Amino acid sequence: MKNIFIILVISFISFLSYLIIRDYQIKKKRYKLNNALNSNFFIQTINNLIEENKFNLLEERIRLREIDAYGNEDYKKWIGNPPLDEKAIEKNILNGSKRFKEGIPYFWEKVILKNFGSMESFFEKWRSYCDENPTIDDEIIGSIRKLESEDWFVFIASQIEKSCLSLIEKNYSNKDNESYKKGIRFENHCMEILKQHGWEVKETPNTGDQGVDLIASINDLRICIQCKDHEKAIGNKAVQEISAGKLFWQGTHAILVSKSGFTKSAHQLAKSNKVRLISEYQLKDLEKFIV
Repeated sequence: MKNIFIILVISFISFLSYLIIRDYQIKKKRYKLNNALNSNFFIQTINNLIEENKFNLLEERIRLREIDAYGNEDYKKWIGNPPLDEKAIEKNILNGSKRFKEGIPYFWEKVILKNFGSMESFFEKWRSYCDENPTIDDEIIGSIRKLESEDWFVFIASQIEKSCLSLIEKNYSNKDNESYKKGIRFENHCMEILKQHGWEVKETPNTGDQGVDLIASINDLRICIQCKDHEKAIGNKAVQEISAGKLFWQGTHAILVSKSGFTKSAHQLAKSNKVRLISEYQLKDLEKFIV
């Protein structure tokens, strides 16, 4: 009788162990499946949002770029420096921090975070992505390392930069690309036209440009150009700006380019200040307008 009892106890324990192990395996499979689904959702959503907004992202990258007098480019405003901790992020956003007001951090908050529904949902799926993709090829330190939770912004910024650089490599400024034409800044469109017709063109810094957007050079000519893409005709202010800008940048000529024409007063002022007023379609024959 005692042996039967022992056998029953052992059988019960074995069965109970089986149930526990089976339940654990089922939960583990569910967790792995849920993790994989969250990971796929995360990367697909990120890539789709970047693809949908790639031209606007590139435009912002160009707008926030700063170029010094020697042509050195600075993308600090574009990349940004947001907090990486979830609580710190939430606090910064609630307090209207400037760290999420422009560049990639702004896109993350206003577009990416909005599509995930909440910060909690974003980071939940990000952690799943980290579990499924535990390593990252860190180009900064030059080796493969573990992907950490705090790497979320580096990852997002890298994906966006890859998209922007890909557009640049594919000659994003092609005039036939209607999607890009809607997002590209007018001055970059003008710059491309000038380059295609033999001019060496440099952009002035976004800050302290003194009214000059582009400086086009060929032989002994140094043309200071301001580009205006407005709905209304351009008035005196722009003429005054480019006239002063020519002196500041030591240009030989001043050109004002507009898609919407110029006021009668602007024509009069331009004539007395030796500023040439032209449209984008006349840029290809720029030399004719400065002789």
